[in-house]
Order: sequence, then structure tokens, then C-alpha cells
Amino acid sequence: MTKVELLKKLKEIKDMGFVPTKRVGTTGIGHTFESLLGLKENNIAIPDIGARVEIKTARKSSESLITLFTFNKGVWKIKQKDIIEKYGYLDQKGRKALKNTLFCEKSSSSNLFLALDEENNIINIVGVQDNNIVGAYDMLIIISKFYAKLSRVLFCLADSKIVNGIENFHYNKFYLLSDTSPKKFIKAFKNKYVGIDIRMHLKENGSVRNRGTAFRIKEKNFTALYENIEKLSI
Repeated sequence: MTKVELLKKLKEIKDMGFVPTKRVGTTGIGHTFESLLGLKENNIAIPDIGARVEIKTARKSSESLITLFTFNKGVWKIKQKDIIEKYGYLDQKGRKALKNTLFCEKSSSSNLFLALDEENNIINIVGVQDNNIVGAYDMLIIISKFYAKLSRVLFCLADSKIVNGIENFHYNKFYLLSDTSPKKFIKAFKNKYVGIDIRMHLKENGSVRNRGTAFRIKEKNFTALYENIEKLSI
């Protein structure tokens, strides 16, 4: 798909007005948009702007978080089971769990926070009360993951309303985002726009179920990660 073809398709989607979601829940906005575009994956090839482009969608009024990517390999400094036992809680299913979004230098309900060691380019997950480092991310690896997945993004904003109990979306603002940088990512991290979402619990047999630690950003702050923000005139 060329950029001209993309603009034509986006105008068609915008002119449709409100359309009912094709999937219930928070992921409905992205799934519905990709379906309208005729895509089965969350990126699109636009050769005249430099290869594949990731698609991200957001509700205009939402305070929700967008998942940038997940990364969990070699992070934990102590056993994950011990982390859940010490910092976790009983979830609605009666399991010991640790599901919490952590931000830089901000205490959470799990008594963990993120500390940026700029001298060594490390993001540490730290216990509030004991100051123990329970996990650590190499900032250079994290930034390279971000570059690989999100160097170019088609960012789509939609109005949302409920009609007969079903969420409807009107996709009407579109941006092409590019030219990110380590400086931009670190600044967003310091400003508490980017956080780390821990998603793990203990199964009945005592083993750990880890759905992958996700780096996430507030939807309204997503464009802060990019130098070049091109609003598409549709």
C-alpha cells in the first residue's frame, strides 16, 4: 500500500462515522481499525515512507496505557516466585499475584518503584521499604527493542460512544510518527509517561505464570516519543 492509497483508505474510514466494535474490551479499538483497513497484523507496508509501519490506536478521552513491547529475559535478580510472595497480593481468583504498573521514582501499591541509573544505563526495579533491586533492565537493549518495533507508527485517534450497550468508534485523527531517539525515550520515562507493567501470578502447583513484562505509555503522551509528527490531512 502506498501513502496515497493509505490516505484514501483512511478517508473512507473517517467518512463512515461511528462504527461498532468488532471485539469487546480495551483491544476492540485496534482490532476494529485493522479490520477496516483489511489487515491481519498490526503493521502495514508503506514503501514510499520507508518500509513497514506499526499501527497504534487510542480513544481520545482515555487515560489508558498503550503497550509498546514486552521484554522479560534476564531481568530478575531474585526468583520470580520470591518476588510474588514478598510484593504480591491475593487476586480475585485467590491466587498470589503481582500485577502492577511501575513508574520512575513513584511508589506503587506493590511497594516497588523504578529507578533510573543513568551512569550505567540501567532501569532498576526497587523495593520501597528495603531498597533491594529485584530486577534490572539494560536501557540500551530496551531502546533497541523500541526502535525495532516502533521506529515508524501510524497513530489513529477515535471518538468513542456506547450505542445500545456496544462501544462505537469514529476514527478521525491520523498521524505518521517517526524520528524517535534515545533522548526522547529517556525523557518520557523520567516524566512518568512510560512505565513497566508487571503481570505474573502463582499457579495452583506453585509455579510462576508470567505473561511478560510490558513497557507501556499513556495514550495521550504517545507522540512525545517522536520528533517528526505528521498530521495526515484527510
